[in-house]
Amino acid sequence: MEIKQILEQINIDGKKAEVYLACLEMGGATGYLLAKKTGLKRPTAYDLINQLMKEGLVYKSIKGKIKYFSPADPEVLISKLKEKEEKIKSIMPALQNLYNSPKTKPFIRYFEDKEGIKEMYEDSLRSCKKGDEILAYVGDDVYENMSGYIDEYIRRRVEKGIRIRGIYKEAVLAKNFMEKNREQLREVRILPKKDFPISNEIDIYKNKIAIASYGAEMFGMIIESAEIARSQKAIFELAWKGAIDI
Repeated sequence: MEIKQILEQINIDGKKAEVYLACLEMGGATGYLLAKKTGLKRPTAYDLINQLMKEGLVYKSIKGKIKYFSPADPEVLISKLKEKEEKIKSIMPALQNLYNSPKTKPFIRYFEDKEGIKEMYEDSLRSCKKGDEILAYVGDDVYENMSGYIDEYIRRRVEKGIRIRGIYKEAVLAKNFMEKNREQLREVRILPKKDFPISNEIDIYKNKIAIASYGAEMFGMIIESAEIARSQKAIFELAWKGAIDI
């Protein structure tokens, strides 16, 4: 990717990027020379120079009666990005409170194909913290459908200390999977296929219900509703009591 394309992504775009790069290349110059170098009219060049000065990317010095404009060390770009990151982090709790505040209507997000379902799973890692629990109904073999991803997901879930309690259809239980229940913070109960004829996966966590379908058209959805999640958790607890203990 070219330098100008990268600069555009941090709001140094168009003619402003041209003036900034010219200033770096020349090591400093008068406004007249920068305008000439970039092919801009002097009023336009001076306006862009002033913008760059406000952003701390160019500074002014005076030699005799002549104004020179010199570039700041490009490392300042990294400092500015870190500063923006810190500002975003400082308001993140407030943004999360707004995001997680009770909604009067359920909020529904849809995810298409395998990559979309991966993003749906990622939401549980973002939403949950250490000590939280995911309640799951698993009717299809997620390993078969999400090979290459699910092991990485489990590893990160365990690293975060997020537990899972799941009711599985008998056919999907692999022996080596079950042997890792303790180390993978997983508690499992099973139901025979005749009593548990579902072919998708449903995960309940926080105030969300995530549903993944692994049929001919792979898709997923997340329903965000404190009321619906509370009801689904109660239903899960009833099913848990009736499932076979492993």
